[in-house]
Amino acid sequence: MRSSDNKAFKEWAVVCRALATGSQILILRKGGIAEGPRGFEVTDRQFFLYPTYLHQSPTSVVSGWREELERLVDPAPGQIEIGHYAIVSSFLRVRSIEKLKALRSHHILADAVVEERFHRWQDEGVTALMVRVYALREPVLIPELESYAGCKSWVTLAEQVPLDGVVPVLNDAEYERKTDAVKAIFR
Repeated sequence: MRSSDNKAFKEWAVVCRALATGSQILILRKGGIAEGPRGFEVTDRQFFLYPTYLHQSPTSVVSGWREELERLVDPAPGQIEIGHYAIVSSFLRVRSIEKLKALRSHHILADAVVEERFHRWQDEGVTALMVRVYALREPVLIPELESYAGCKSWVTLAEQVPLDGVVPVLNDAEYERKTDAVKAIFR
């Protein structure tokens, strides 16, 4: 793991919460509009989770996470609260809707959202990333710059954020159990 970083990955705040609590280790990504026709690419395997509040709605997540989504409000408008760091342990392109549906119990997104992402644009499929998430000792507030705006997955922060004292949100055994369950779907 790096000692500091400035790479960040934009994701719905409710999904960031699920990752931060260890409720899921999977990120399903098609790509933001700003990423163009090539869609989403894994450009870095280590990054901060950058919670966004746009486009998420109660119908975007499974029923058990709707109340959590309703409680989530931007804690510091004009700033970004960085509290978690992720390391990609593996990723793959899911090109089968049946395999994608088999992942249902491994993420909090509603079926309709997952299917829409799968079928969006001309290239059917999504990228599934398995990530190990670490909590920062204390969340860091950084200014929300205009360069961070837009429908894009990756952001380079204007400043390095230190990673000393981070702690995994899941212990080794629990993380391995969850990754094994996801990998079993693709065997």
